[in-house]
Amino acid sequence: METINEGRPFRTASCPDLGLPSHQVRHLVRTHRLRRVFRGVLVDASVADTRELRVAALALVIPEGATISDHSAAWVYGVDTYPPGGMREMRPMCMVRHGFGRPKGLRAVVRQTTMPDPDFVTIGDVKVTSPIRTVSDLLRLAWRPHALAAADALVRAGVATRLEVMEHVATLRRLPGTRQAQELAPLIDPRAQTAGESWMRLRLIDAGLPVPDVDHRILHRGREYWLDSAYVAQRVAVEYDGREVHSDEKDRAHDGGRRGTLTDELAWKFVIATFERIFGVDDSFEREVGELLGLPVRPRTW
Repeated sequence: METINEGRPFRTASCPDLGLPSHQVRHLVRTHRLRRVFRGVLVDASVADTRELRVAALALVIPEGATISDHSAAWVYGVDTYPPGGMREMRPMCMVRHGFGRPKGLRAVVRQTTMPDPDFVTIGDVKVTSPIRTVSDLLRLAWRPHALAAADALVRAGVATRLEVMEHVATLRRLPGTRQAQELAPLIDPRAQTAGESWMRLRLIDAGLPVPDVDHRILHRGREYWLDSAYVAQRVAVEYDGREVHSDEKDRAHDGGRRGTLTDELAWKFVIATFERIFGVDDSFEREVGELLGLPVRPRTW
């Protein structure tokens, strides 16, 4: 079957030029013949989701002279750092230099900033913030738990190293969010496997509790067990049960069996985090951990 627009991404505004009336476009999207790259840009669903395709799609909507940045830059590097629901917005993020002017009415989110030449790279026909600038910007500007989760994910993917990030943010001066970036950079841990584990770790640390051991391994009776986070001396395990992989009956049975074995045979105690326990005003999660450790906790600030 011939690919639509020869497999190149295209704007919905150009559909009539491709001989695609609006009702046919809706049908092709509904039947998964076309997929949305982001708002206003489509591509034949059979085309692989590569870095080159993502860059070509972004080039259709970012203003001239802009640099792809923030979560969109991370996306170009192959890492999804969007907070929950963020991709539904489907508006690419980019930035322009101060004095350039911020275009309005676009399909992209545009911000103004300083932009030294070493802070961007050219991929295809567009500029993208460099890997280290991308991590640094997300540490500065994203909401605190989402910032650490993004940095963990980018370092885990090999986009940058923790040491590189720490050295870079230490040089920042007078940029918004610099203090947050400098606080969070030493806490980056690529062993965290999901954003939920990163949020959970930061919730513990910001409550004044010790930094837990991440992805802790236990070898027992010839079997390996892995704990999301652990206070090893006290045998307190703290795990994040996300909706994606801990919601069906099989997953719950597996978790229950694993935790039951470690509780009954090795005296581990478990505290389970969920999205609802990490976010909001109810601080029962960290208080439960604090009680098991014999430590007080600080009030929530996020």
